[in-house]
Amino acid sequence: MIVLLTDFGLQDPFVGVMKGVIAGIAPRAAVVDLCHGVPPQDVRSAAFCLMSSARYFPAGSLFVVVVDPGVGSERRVLYARGGRRAYLFPDNGVTGWLERTEPFLEVREVRDGRFFLPAANVLPKGGRDARPPASTALPAGGSTFQGRDIFAPVAARLSMGLARSRLGPVIRRWERLPFPSAEVRRSGIVGEVLVVDHFGNAVTNLPADGVGGGLVSFRGRRIGPVRSSYVSVPPGRALAVKGSSGFIELSVRGGDFSRRFKAVPGDRVAFERR
Repeated sequence: MIVLLTDFGLQDPFVGVMKGVIAGIAPRAAVVDLCHGVPPQDVRSAAFCLMSSARYFPAGSLFVVVVDPGVGSERRVLYARGGRRAYLFPDNGVTGWLERTEPFLEVREVRDGRFFLPAANVLPKGGRDARPPASTALPAGGSTFQGRDIFAPVAARLSMGLARSRLGPVIRRWERLPFPSAEVRRSGIVGEVLVVDHFGNAVTNLPADGVGGGLVSFRGRRIGPVRSSYVSVPPGRALAVKGSSGFIELSVRGGDFSRRFKAVPGDRVAFERR
């Protein structure tokens, strides 16, 4: 299974073109759209999406992450093998939050241009043992659509059994976006907003599990105790709720917390024990 995570949106043909490239090489590959609504070039949001979603996919899934502000630069394209799943991604830190719970067993730099477009379109059939044509080096400076030219064809070939050793050398260092861990204090926990979701909920880094009696505040403003559902408060009321991602979220029942309180990633939140 190939799982796509991009910031391409759906109003342009980029996602469809990537799927077309995959289908042209591996027509039987199952392709799942995880999300294409990541805010443009927002590596932090992509990191959260990957961290909170990957564990729900079956063993053997290959995640293809194309949220890539450095496209066309000297940043590397990497392949990583975790305990149950694999990942193809730009070396910009996007897997850093995921690696807290799924450490990588092996990481390789994807360097063999024979598996990129245009060569990918003429690769012979035959899966694992197929020999690609002569090396097609990536043009100097790369391109502006490496989701099509590199990520899609490489993912397709991997789904057909291409040995990962043929991609390029094993590396020991790569970029990891640091996870902003909450600070545990005697009086409670201090953290921050990680991301704001489509509904305007501010997802924090305060863990939802193990939170007993206490009050949540946002930028010094009291929100209230941690609730288990939105319907525990009247419509229009702000609340702190145990979110599905395992973190406390700040919400407005039937409304948009981020719009009402002008919440953005990095804003301070706190849980104060009673």
